[in-house]
Amino acid sequence: MRTEGDGPLASLRALPALTAATASMYGVAAVLLVAGALTWQPGKNPRWVISSLAVVAVVFFVWTLLRGVRFTQTEALAMTVAQVVVIGSLTWTTHLTLGAFANGMVLPIVGVYSVWFLHPAGARVVLYGGTTWWYVAIVHQRESVLLPMAAAVAIQTVIAAEIFGRIKERMEHLLRTDPLTGALNRRGITEVLDREIVRSARRSQSISVIAVDLDGLRAVNNTHGHRAGDELLESVTDHWARQMRRRDALGRTGGDEFLIVLPSTTKEQAEAIADRLAAGSPGSWSAGVAQAKPGDSVFTMLERADQRMYAVKAARRHG
Repeated sequence: MRTEGDGPLASLRALPALTAATASMYGVAAVLLVAGALTWQPGKNPRWVISSLAVVAVVFFVWTLLRGVRFTQTEALAMTVAQVVVIGSLTWTTHLTLGAFANGMVLPIVGVYSVWFLHPAGARVVLYGGTTWWYVAIVHQRESVLLPMAAAVAIQTVIAAEIFGRIKERMEHLLRTDPLTGALNRRGITEVLDREIVRSARRSQSISVIAVDLDGLRAVNNTHGHRAGDELLESVTDHWARQMRRRDALGRTGGDEFLIVLPSTTKEQAEAIADRLAAGSPGSWSAGVAQAKPGDSVFTMLERADQRMYAVKAARRHG
């Protein structure tokens, strides 16, 4: 018996966003192109061209679904490159004025997809290069009536891409930033650590973390109010941030807990950095350092750093 969550739409929703969006885009394109080939009439783009594009769209659609969770941004970018190259090439070679213009109508959609799901820099290079190629092909048609309309489509493509790109950047910033201190939040700093662990293993470099727990934040809140506690958090975070190196990352993982990620850093170097950060700090804190071992994950590194930090805190409390 079918349930409410069954069906193709439910299957798409279960996929990663990049895979689902790519499959949806090329799936819809395949349906429209197949329909166009079946209902072809003289005066349109040649049937063989429409049929060939339909086959390509179907191949992209099936490939994306088969890859599923393994589908990558690199694959999506390669498909987008092929798409914009074909748009410009068809526009250059067609003898149909309306077809040349219609080819570019998909560019704003490609723009939104590219900046939302692909690497921002690569997406913009491909999108704006493809849009320029299409407009040059329009100029090649030598139909002056097309130029202002094509310019409007190109401008719409740029505007749509930049607006959605800025919205995405803002959303990602809010999702990964602690609003009080301006440091990364738990999600943001663990993503950084995960990325740096992979990079360090690939380059055979050291990476260490410092787990930090502020001393006496609860007492400050109880005695002087939460605003005083917030000011302590802000001042300590600012103190650390001003002394950290360019590639280091600072995140607030809890109320009074922080994590500092130190790429290309051994345990001994991290301990020296912790001592340097403690000098002149507006608040006292306990720290635990852990260096990545072969096969380490975010969880195992944080667990070791937390254990050492709590051991230091307990020793100070009872010492």
